[in-house]
Amino acid sequence: MPDPHFYQVAGPFSLAELAELPDVELAPGVDPDVLISDVRPLDQAGEGDLTFLSNPKYVGEFLKTNATACIAARKALDKFPEGLSILVSADPYKAYARIANKFYPPVLGNGDIHPTALISPKATVGDNASIGPYVVIEEDVVIGENSIIGAHSLLSKGISLGRNCRIGAGVVLSYCQIGDNVLIHNGVKIGQDGFGFAPDPVAHVKIPQLGRVIIGSNCEFGANTTIDRGSGPDTTIGDNTWLDNMVQVAHNVTIGKGVIIAAQTGISGSTVVEDYVVIGGQVGLAGHIRIGTGAQISAKSGVISDVPAGEIYAGFPARPRKQFFRQMAVLGKLSKSKGSVK
Repeated sequence: MPDPHFYQVAGPFSLAELAELPDVELAPGVDPDVLISDVRPLDQAGEGDLTFLSNPKYVGEFLKTNATACIAARKALDKFPEGLSILVSADPYKAYARIANKFYPPVLGNGDIHPTALISPKATVGDNASIGPYVVIEEDVVIGENSIIGAHSLLSKGISLGRNCRIGAGVVLSYCQIGDNVLIHNGVKIGQDGFGFAPDPVAHVKIPQLGRVIIGSNCEFGANTTIDRGSGPDTTIGDNTWLDNMVQVAHNVTIGKGVIIAAQTGISGSTVVEDYVVIGGQVGLAGHIRIGTGAQISAKSGVISDVPAGEIYAGFPARPRKQFFRQMAVLGKLSKSKGSVK
């Protein structure tokens, strides 16, 4: 259960109120006035709790749950525990996420500014923005209303941050413009120099990094992720794109909207990742390539050439996933047959 030391629950809410959310409706015969106090997993839920069933693997727990209500697909109406109120959804997991966010809404700023924070008189801090201990905000910084800046973070000269943003501890923002409703976790660094230089046997010649990082709205960046500014062109990230922990985005990279990138992925300079791409963990993308709209890259793949829109690639070097697994199967047969395939 959520620890009240860390999480403050809203509500209670009636089933009728919860059914007002997208893709949620009351099953026939369900009392709309039943009150729900919290959300919990199937095996932990009790009286007053709401849970969800999205995976048939957990039907056993569903049939034994002590929850008051459950979000489930319509087929669950064929058999469910007596006394359990059902909320119907085509996607129970997504519906649960929306309901859980209603019980545990994102924390917004309340206007508190810690006395140890150093804020330039030339900075603009929006209404109800909260500034934590030892934060440094340099001149010409703009912070939108209701945003939260965590302890020991640095907002360098000239950056702008939209409304309702949440910045974790130890974050450094420089040379960037960030939209609304962006969540940046602890230790993220945005806007530092890209890795640009001309090799020289005596002393490498640094190429000045003169661009910015432009980030849209409704994005999320996991802990210790790094996003380099452009060398001339900007590094850009579209709306509703989410990066996991420890992702590296190099200079001049363009990432579209709705992209999902898992942990420890590295994207080399000047690569384009189009809209709605999904990239698994520990993927490496070479520079100056294009990943087409809706493509998917399997974990641990090494991508050294363009990936067409909608394709699923895997392996190193990355290739269409079906081709990759066929080749792996052939190699497996070769290893067992000592060189001849029958």
